[in-house]
Amino acid sequence: MGIFDNTRVFNGRCVGISNEGAGVVRIEEKGAKEDGMKIFITDMLPGEKGKVRITERKNNMTYGEKAGQIAPSKSRVKPVCPEFPKCGGCQLLHARYESQLQMKESMVRNCLVRMGRFPEEEIRACMERILPASDQYYYRNQIQYPVEYSREKRCVNIGLYERSSHKIVEHEKCFLADPAAEIVRKVSQLFFSDFANIEAAKALRQVVVRTGLMSKEMMVIFVISKQVTIDAEAFVATCNDALKEAKNGMRLISIWTEERPEGIKWKNPKGVWTNIWGETTIREFLANRVFRISPDSFFQVNSKQAVVLYDKVKEYLRYDGFLPRVLLDLYCGTGSIGIYCSDACHHLIGIESVESAVIDARNNARSNFIEDTEFIFGKAEEYDFGGMMPDAVVIDPPRKGCDEKLIQRLLELGPTRIVYVSCNPATLARDLQRFFQLQQEKGVKYGIKKICPVDMFPGTTHVETVVLLSKSNM
Repeated sequence: MGIFDNTRVFNGRCVGISNEGAGVVRIEEKGAKEDGMKIFITDMLPGEKGKVRITERKNNMTYGEKAGQIAPSKSRVKPVCPEFPKCGGCQLLHARYESQLQMKESMVRNCLVRMGRFPEEEIRACMERILPASDQYYYRNQIQYPVEYSREKRCVNIGLYERSSHKIVEHEKCFLADPAAEIVRKVSQLFFSDFANIEAAKALRQVVVRTGLMSKEMMVIFVISKQVTIDAEAFVATCNDALKEAKNGMRLISIWTEERPEGIKWKNPKGVWTNIWGETTIREFLANRVFRISPDSFFQVNSKQAVVLYDKVKEYLRYDGFLPRVLLDLYCGTGSIGIYCSDACHHLIGIESVESAVIDARNNARSNFIEDTEFIFGKAEEYDFGGMMPDAVVIDPPRKGCDEKLIQRLLELGPTRIVYVSCNPATLARDLQRFFQLQQEKGVKYGIKKICPVDMFPGTTHVETVVLLSKSNM
């Protein structure tokens, strides 16, 4: 880590936004060695200019801060949330929504050009305009609230983390979460601050709330460090009374605990799941499909935009009048993409590494009266596809992207088209670059036909991208 002389001040112009929401600022000092240097500065928007200083260099990245008055961009607005400067849940609430969309489009395009090394004119030619969200606020159907127990006050604080810290921000309400989840958070804070529940409070690490925005069903997951007794009946009664008073139609129907002992790595941990009250799943509706969701199953966090996203996937599967005979859905989760797109193929095969999600997927296929489906428990990158011959493949990997081994297997399968759904433009660019490098060795050729960003997460820098790869005749 390098510390710079922070008494030196430079003229800077913000030219973009980083994945973390910091302004990408270019120093404009002719003749100085720093001229043209890019630094990351919090709370600067593209187009803004002013005095800045460099503060540190870490992991080959240079960071700075504002050193005086900044000429504000026309895109800048007053954030609706008073905690925005501190809270790490949002990054772009200080920008007009139209500007957020432009920034996300640029982010996807820049990643593909600079990291993926694709010609910019080719990317611009096949890239569609970003699909906006109908709701900018209160859209999240899942939220994780960290819990902090105070031994001095003998109570808990439940909220969201400050930026780049593990300190909890006290807030009145989150403008991205479903308001019903915020009701559960407030009930949880009072409930676990009661002396009768103090032992459970000491073990509590997170309160996770999952909401069926369309079904009005809710699930709460208490992440605990050890087995404790929780009076679920009393908690449910208090929550449902508060939800009834809010007149939002929501009701809590499921409570789980996930035990993660102290010392376990919290990145992708494997906890012990226990259903301590009510149903084991909740339902959510996407258009004319119904989905059951288990506590540890992946499901898109924005239900309304999931329909927009999946409609685009279906459009790409049907591009040029194509109708796949066999559709392979990798990282399929609860089967939501494949089942939603089942009328765009004859036979559906899904592969997923979370066993409860596979069970959900099979049940979801039955609930939607969809035949000719198979859902297989296993890791996509390790699965033996054998003689499988899919016409089309949908890939929706986690943020880390695809394993190179899977990319090689896809090229061996040689489907007519591949639809890649990405939640991370950087790993998307990397994977596509790998794909096109490896295809020369495999003797097949694909081209990028279409690219469409979808705004699933207004107020944040996160963006989904759908890419259509089409096989060419060599």
